[in-house]
Amino acid sequence: MAKRQNKATGGQGDIRLLQALAEQIKLPLLQIARRAELAKMGEDPYAQLASMELTADTALKLIDNYLLSTRLTHENIHLEPVSVSAVLANVAHQLAKTADDYQCTLEMHLAGKYEPIMADSAGLTAALTSLGYVFIEAQATRENDKRSVIKLGAHRGKQGIVAGMFTDTEGLSADMLRRGRKIYGQARQPLAQLTATSGAGVFVAEAIFNAMSVRLRPAKHQKLMGLAGTFVSSHQLNLI
Repeated sequence: MAKRQNKATGGQGDIRLLQALAEQIKLPLLQIARRAELAKMGEDPYAQLASMELTADTALKLIDNYLLSTRLTHENIHLEPVSVSAVLANVAHQLAKTADDYQCTLEMHLAGKYEPIMADSAGLTAALTSLGYVFIEAQATRENDKRSVIKLGAHRGKQGIVAGMFTDTEGLSADMLRRGRKIYGQARQPLAQLTATSGAGVFVAEAIFNAMSVRLRPAKHQKLMGLAGTFVSSHQLNLI
């Protein structure tokens, strides 16, 4: 059992995260409203329903992930051995429809076979899914004729197993994340180099990682940059 106390996730941090989430949720609500208007004006009012349903489901999932982050932040959590490949496969499944809607290609890549890591399974899934929504939505502003590729990847690092979300987006850096941490919840685009939205999914993911004593950071995987965390493998914990 572990209890995390972190200045970024307690008190004022909770309010800032909620503000970032509220700013983020405005976008899907606006999209649903505009598509409802189009449905009323069109000959086939049902043509917009699938898109509206997906937009609503994505927003609801982000809210669920936020609520999970607050629970994990303020309660004792139990870390247990978790299969990295199983979590990545689950995340890829959850993101598939959204990625297709944004004309993105999701790929899963593990650089080898890995032992289980110590994590909260639901928390890790929620964190990576939240990151995925940000990475996918970020592709909408890119001028590129090719389908963007987003990788859910894992590889072995010096301190453990690195797992996260990766793409060829430029501007992903430690400085970008550091500046974003200072102004999220206050600025409309705290991660402007990555996404034109509030990037709430990144900070929801970070709150969950913090609860598991894992630091969210920029990382490289197969020449791609992304955001990831380093997790202790279960046998390492036993040795300690």
